[in-house]
Amino acid sequence: MKEGGATRYYPIVILRPLLAAAFLLVAPVCHAQAPDALKAAIAAAKSSEPMARRQAAEDLGQSRNPAAVPALEALLADAHPFVRAAACEGLGIQRSRASVPKLSTVLTGDADPRVRQAAAIAFVYIGDAAATGPLIGALKDGAAPVRHAAMRALGKLRAAGAVGALAAVLSDPDASARKVAASALGEIGAKEAVPALSSALSDADAGVRAEAAKSLGLISEPSAGPALTSALKDADAGVRVQAAAALAKSGDRSGLAAAYAALKSPDAATRQQAAATVGLVGDAKGLAALEAARLAEKDANARGMMDFARGQLRARLGLPENDPAAVPAPAKKSPVKIPAKVPSKPAKPKNAPATKETH
Repeated sequence: MKEGGATRYYPIVILRPLLAAAFLLVAPVCHAQAPDALKAAIAAAKSSEPMARRQAAEDLGQSRNPAAVPALEALLADAHPFVRAAACEGLGIQRSRASVPKLSTVLTGDADPRVRQAAAIAFVYIGDAAATGPLIGALKDGAAPVRHAAMRALGKLRAAGAVGALAAVLSDPDASARKVAASALGEIGAKEAVPALSSALSDADAGVRAEAAKSLGLISEPSAGPALTSALKDADAGVRVQAAAALAKSGDRSGLAAAYAALKSPDAATRQQAAATVGLVGDAKGLAALEAARLAEKDANARGMMDFARGQLRARLGLPENDPAAVPAPAKKSPVKIPAKVPSKPAKPKNAPATKETH
């Protein structure tokens, strides 16, 4: 869905699986849903109330019990799209590889784009390469959020077989789609993507060019060097610093001048990336530039990266964290001159005889 030229994602479908994934990371396995609660959720999945079925789908997913999978798969055919989307999410949380064929059918055939998007996201959690084919097919979906979710899933799955299809998206009229495709190619990390990403450094959209440079840095293929060197002259500071960072990852320091200049960029994210680049391949001049930038930095994230890069660079240069040589020596104080004491007249001893004055 688009609004003002930018793709708008279906928030309910995006947020719930992310929260569920966070739960999976922190909840110990010993807290799995009790058998009675699981039976109650399976029974609720057959309720006449759609909201009850939706809640049941969520509970079944969170149970992390394989016995919940058949009930979740049955909900994929529910009359209400929000129940079907919740069932997709639940199967993703369950990481049910056995459900890949049914989720593939949902991805390619469900009438509601929110459900198709949920199916694409579920494949990320399941992590099965068998989903590559259906996800590639979804790159031609009529809904932009579904296409974007499919591209992101292909990137997370590192689906090398999708490089050609994703490279083709770099010619899509939609700049946001081209940007997502460039990002996915970087995550896959296949050298076969280098020619397409190098060409994308000439894209009309600065965001696409920056993402292409970033992805080339992830792939770190020497053959991309000439294209990245040309990108150091890009009109956009964000592109220049991403190109410098990509070169730095292969040990090429030719982008240092661009990185030093970007430390003074008005954009905090650009300053942050510049600091990361200086930390990777900077020299003594870079340390001084980082110190100066750190003193002027007001953005917490950029300041944190500058601190990290400064420590990284000092370690690489062989300087201890608290290098005495880097601390200005205290100014020498001039010696204080103590004036010489004027000798005083000796005091008269007590009971001394008085002397007569001579006239």
